[in-house]
Amino acid sequence: MTDMTRDLFAEQPYGKIALAKMGAVPENFRLYQAGWLGNKPEEWTVMKVIGAEFRAAKSGPNKGKLTIPVEGTTRTAFVTAEEIEAAPRKH
Repeated sequence: MTDMTRDLFAEQPYGKIALAKMGAVPENFRLYQAGWLGNKPEEWTVMKVIGAEFRAAKSGPNKGKLTIPVEGTTRTAFVTAEEIEAAPRKH
């Protein structure tokens, strides 16, 4: 997995909503997967967002970077298109 030091998904409206639904998470918790459910754009009304706690690699080329997902810490939230539309936006 890539370096998860910066939680890019958490900066997006869907990420903020998902994290709020997940409740309190550890400091090293990162969202790492998000996608619309359904096969066609007209079916895309719910997004599945997945995150987990990560730890730093102890050796190798990623030593010191948050790249190792911690087993048993995965959480999933479902975010609707309506929730995303209603979220405040940066201008």
